[in-house]
Amino acid sequence: MARTVALTFDDGPNPDATRRVLELLGRHGVTATFFVWGERAQSHPDVVREVLERGHSVQPHCWAHVSHWTLAPAAIRADIDAVGALLAQLGAPPAMLWRPPYGHTLTGSTTAIAAERGLELAGWTINPHDYAGGEAAAMYAEVKRSLAGEERSVLLLHDGHRERGQPNRRPDATNTVELVAMLLEDRALAFTTMSAGIEDCLSDGPPARA
Repeated sequence: MARTVALTFDDGPNPDATRRVLELLGRHGVTATFFVWGERAQSHPDVVREVLERGHSVQPHCWAHVSHWTLAPAAIRADIDAVGALLAQLGAPPAMLWRPPYGHTLTGSTTAIAAERGLELAGWTINPHDYAGGEAAAMYAEVKRSLAGEERSVLLLHDGHRERGQPNRRPDATNTVELVAMLLEDRALAFTTMSAGIEDCLSDGPPARA
């Protein structure tokens, strides 16, 4: 029996990487969940619309990619509200999930803000650290090892990469695209969107200083 995996993608949209991922998913008839970075969605709204038109789940990641550990509650509220408003303008259904940047949650605040907005915090169970630029074959082997002990598997991937003016990020997402191709060809796996929150790997941090 195939093991079911929820494929999730952070840090997009990116005109190149996101579309390459969409092409692979479409070829295999698979839907995934995309956690959208608002600043990038504002720059590439057509890509977000394409993700939606292809039947994938679009959920908020952030407006600005900043750890909640460094933000006051008011700033966290403003951030999630900004990306939520943009996604609504682009035609996304009401959000159900929210994955904070880096999986960082502010003690006593992020969870409460999520509840205020009817969102479930969305962590993951497997992180192959594709953003670091590792080889696809090594990441695939790591994912397969991790799946052996998982009942509910949520895979964290990144369709975003370095864009003009953004240093210290991958020059492209070829390694992620290659990993996705390997996973989709694996007949021991079945794929789904992320339908409910999961707080695995979310890290609660100290409240911001006043």
